[in-house]
Amino acid sequence: MKQILIIEDDSDQALMTSEALCEAMADVSTVIAITGHEALKKNLAEFDAILLDYNLPDMTGLDALREIVGREHGPVIMVTGEDVLEIAVEALKIGAEEFLTKTVDIFQLLPHVVQKTISSSQQKKKLQEMETAEREKKIQIDTLKRVMMTLAHHINNAVMPIIISAELCQRGEYTQELSRGLVDISLEESSRINDVIEKFEYIIEHEEFNYADYTDLKDAMFDIQHKLEVKLEES
Repeated sequence: MKQILIIEDDSDQALMTSEALCEAMADVSTVIAITGHEALKKNLAEFDAILLDYNLPDMTGLDALREIVGREHGPVIMVTGEDVLEIAVEALKIGAEEFLTKTVDIFQLLPHVVQKTISSSQQKKKLQEMETAEREKKIQIDTLKRVMMTLAHHINNAVMPIIISAELCQRGEYTQELSRGLVDISLEESSRINDVIEKFEYIIEHEEFNYADYTDLKDAMFDIQHKLEVKLEES
């Protein structure tokens, strides 16, 4: 069920607004607040739409709107009895989704405007969620690339001594003792490679990286890379 907050100090106007919405829209409930302060005490995120009158007894609708946009909230429709362009422009500039003037057909218009505003807000929210998911996916791919580069770097550092030792042994120009030393180097570096791989597997299995914890998703990528490098440097 959709919830709509009506911020209106005129009780008759508020009641007629509520009736117009409930009659024209399915599964709708309304909550009425007669002052700006009363409205601001509520959890604004619970409402699918907010109808905000410009003329309130304790503050202007613009003042209330400035407070509302600083919190999580549903879309706001500013309603006023005055057809003043400056008020409309300022309301939209602050963050209102729509602006309506109290004309004779206001109660016929309201349900359509509210429904359109709610649908538009839901579409914007879905789009933002998709954009966030795509951005996070890109960061995850970039992170994987950097992680693999880090892993390749550590393995390459261990592989090179093995290759060099094998090439020297292949020449057959060294004493048994020196050859044994080259074999020891190869075994030591092979063990190091194994250790690097085991630590990498441990990080993948036991570390939990929540990208939502980062204000900037790029920070997640570099933090994961840093954790991996620190762990592998222990090898």
